[in-house]
Amino acid sequence: MRKFLYDMERRFGRFAIPNLINYFVIGYVVMTILCMFAPILYYGYLALDFDAIRQGQIWRLVTFILAPASLNSFLDILFFVITIHLYYLFGHSLENVWGTFRFNFYFFSGIVLTVLGEWILYLTMGIPAYYGGMNYIYQSMFFAFCLLFPDEQFMLYFVFPLKAKYLAALDALLLIVQIIQYVSGGYYAFALAIVIAMLNFVVFWWLYRGNTRFHPGQRARTVKFRQQTAQKMQGVTKHKCAICGRTEVSNPELSFRFCSKCMGNYEYCEEHLYTHKHITKIDQQ
Repeated sequence: MRKFLYDMERRFGRFAIPNLINYFVIGYVVMTILCMFAPILYYGYLALDFDAIRQGQIWRLVTFILAPASLNSFLDILFFVITIHLYYLFGHSLENVWGTFRFNFYFFSGIVLTVLGEWILYLTMGIPAYYGGMNYIYQSMFFAFCLLFPDEQFMLYFVFPLKAKYLAALDALLLIVQIIQYVSGGYYAFALAIVIAMLNFVVFWWLYRGNTRFHPGQRARTVKFRQQTAQKMQGVTKHKCAICGRTEVSNPELSFRFCSKCMGNYEYCEEHLYTHKHITKIDQQ
């Protein structure tokens, strides 16, 4: 599988779409707003419905990914905004680590597998429609993010700091409960969509299980080494944000990373990694 990905990237890498997650987020927001005024738009004309597809509405094979969020209260709107931010964060983080082609492959393979899985369900059980869109594919991105950055912290309910790896474990339990509830309630299309989306995470783990650069154990050893080095070199900083100037000494709670899209070795803190303007050759001149 690794060799297959390498070969695919070498042949088709130039066709990969940079910042792919931006387009999906925009589509998600636009469809959510449109469905506030025309609720039947998605479910009546765009959702994955194989009975309608057989009648010639083949666009549904693509437009099903635009499933809108439900905004019935202020809390729904609040979580909608947070969800958009997280989708953006996870998407760009994975693309920065994997590269544009591999992120594209991961994302589109999730879409194709969802269509194939729901089509098989339609042929075997006669269940024609699936209305979940990209929800579980986005959720699989969260698991991939947590595997890459297990020690990143999120504020649970805006109060409790919790590392990504613990949130992933909690989310996995909730997904198992969801699958059981969907199966017991006869919502097989949603249960299957969860299983298919998680296959993306399993494939990701299998591909990177031998890559020590991103292995959680290696990251832990790296952190320990940096801590030991810092003790020996007190007063000397190794990380500095090119925007705000903060370092690991002045702000030990921050994480710092280099930007692969900037020309030169520019490092940014977690607050400016995804919001800074990329430095080009023209800027350096």
